[in-house]
Amino acid sequence: MTPPELLPPLLPTRHRSPGERLLHGKGIASAAGAGRAEDWVRLDLSVDVSTWRPGPRRSSGRVRVGFHWFDDHELDDWTTAPHWHEAGPDGRPARVAWSRPPTESEIALALCHDDPRLRTAALRLAGDGALPGAALPLVLIRCADRDRTVRELARAVFGGALAEVEDEAVRALAPLALLLDLRRYGGWAREAVISRIGGTPAEAVAELLASRRWECRSAGVRAGASAGLLDAAEAYAIAERDADVSVAGHAVRAALRLTRQALETGDGPTREDALARFHAFMGGRRDPALGRTALAAALDAGLLGPEDLARLAVSHHERVARRHALDTLLTEHDPSPYLDALSTARDAVVRAAAVERLRSAGRSDDLVRHLTDSHARVRAVARRELRAVGADPSAVYHALCADPAAVTPAAVTGLAERRDPGDVPLFRDLTRHARGPVRARALAALRMLGALPGDGPVAFADDPDPTVRNAVLRAVRRSPETLRPLLTAEHGTVRAAALGLLRSRHGLDWRKAVPFLEDPAPRVVRVARSVVGWHASELPLPFVLDLAAPGRPPAQRAAGLALVDRHDDAGSLLAALRLADDPDVVLRWAARGRAVRVLRRLEEEVGGPYGDEIRRLVERHSAELPGWQEEIRRRNRAARGR
Repeated sequence: MTPPELLPPLLPTRHRSPGERLLHGKGIASAAGAGRAEDWVRLDLSVDVSTWRPGPRRSSGRVRVGFHWFDDHELDDWTTAPHWHEAGPDGRPARVAWSRPPTESEIALALCHDDPRLRTAALRLAGDGALPGAALPLVLIRCADRDRTVRELARAVFGGALAEVEDEAVRALAPLALLLDLRRYGGWAREAVISRIGGTPAEAVAELLASRRWECRSAGVRAGASAGLLDAAEAYAIAERDADVSVAGHAVRAALRLTRQALETGDGPTREDALARFHAFMGGRRDPALGRTALAAALDAGLLGPEDLARLAVSHHERVARRHALDTLLTEHDPSPYLDALSTARDAVVRAAAVERLRSAGRSDDLVRHLTDSHARVRAVARRELRAVGADPSAVYHALCADPAAVTPAAVTGLAERRDPGDVPLFRDLTRHARGPVRARALAALRMLGALPGDGPVAFADDPDPTVRNAVLRAVRRSPETLRPLLTAEHGTVRAAALGLLRSRHGLDWRKAVPFLEDPAPRVVRVARSVVGWHASELPLPFVLDLAAPGRPPAQRAAGLALVDRHDDAGSLLAALRLADDPDVVLRWAARGRAVRVLRRLEEEVGGPYGDEIRRLVERHSAELPGWQEEIRRRNRAARGR
């Protein structure tokens, strides 16, 4: 007996939206799928977005059904769906274009249609008894409709249907009713269903919280909190684990409302425990918008006192939350007891607000220490408040800067902000101060006043303190005549910065950067390599090969290996093979990868002046080449995260 022929494998079928299933005549139960709340909302939205524009549409593509290809428009032509037939020239009345009587799928399409006239016509079928019982969830959705006529008719129809439906069927509508409560007109639907079954079912809330759609989880949080099915700890847990900021915001607002209710009734945690839980939530690194939502909800709940606001203003990691807490503290409470804490905040705006209120709190003597704040805004507020009480900030700055033991960098900057040319001699004296940051601020002050001597920056380019060297570079970055002498500075960081500034700001010729490829400082070599860049092919090949020789410093070897790639394959292969056993692991594998790539594309034996050395190196590493290839593949897979 011969075995039967094997049937061809089943081809994958195109997934169809719930609206498309109705369009092809499927029943409401088939279109709704599992019948969860989100399935009914998805069905309604699927039809609505497909019918919002009348008339034919362009096809979205071609689909395969069995062994044949069809135009998508041919299969899903929404012009065949029920539509509103306007009155013709013969005076025929306007009516719905559907079957007589309409089928179940046509009624469902009309209930979800974008045109409110079709939704109204479908609801009027209830008076004739033609509305199928499976459409009751769609009628419930229409109870929250955006059109008033549709909404009122749907509520009348649904209210009449509730009297004839069993309690178990109404209970199944509870998740959908709770989900509709998020809509503007959805409160009636929730009340109608929940009042019939005598309360919010726990299983309905659990179904919504387990959904993958954010609006379902938001509705679950809202319903569970209002019905007492969630406590504050559970709401906080949802806020911490949910990835959607909207759901987390609903959860944290619910948690704070529940906390306030527990504190009012005295049945729950103490105020200290509630505040500790809130601060623990705010201390986590999360979306800034969620932190602002939690803070606003805590303020609405009256949970935060002035000391809590001061704590948030001083130490919270999110700037907007800090500023919001500060504004609330200043407008609704007396900040005087918290000025010391606020004046030590890391946020300059918070410190400035505290300094601004020292005078009104009778603490004008404390203004002097804020003249040397690290931020210009705080220093400006301190100077303004001192002048308001008749004190002279300049005298304080002069006294600080004249004392070598008491002077600070901020004091030098504060004195320079006066922009008084009479202070130039004092700043010149401070350029010889023992502390580097003071010398740097003095140089910056002279630059601010336009009093830098012609050779001043160059004289400080070899200063042992990096802040002074950075101040020198900032002072001369616009002058190519002053930058060029810095190419011979003692410190490699200065040479590298000067070379980079000449290239980016003043169009340095790449040929002038070639000698710096042999600089002993790695940073200078890297900058010179970027300057030479695409012009590497114009460099002599022997020079580049010598730069990549094994005896060179690591930065020079790396530069030579990168630049030789602009030359022919022979030079690139020779440099790579020379560095195949380099002690630097990064450079070694870069060289091996280069060698593997060049050998793969070579079609004939390498000749020329370097042919003998290349053949000798290839023969020496021939046994290792397969291992190099496999290791390079492994490293590439690891880099791609595979």
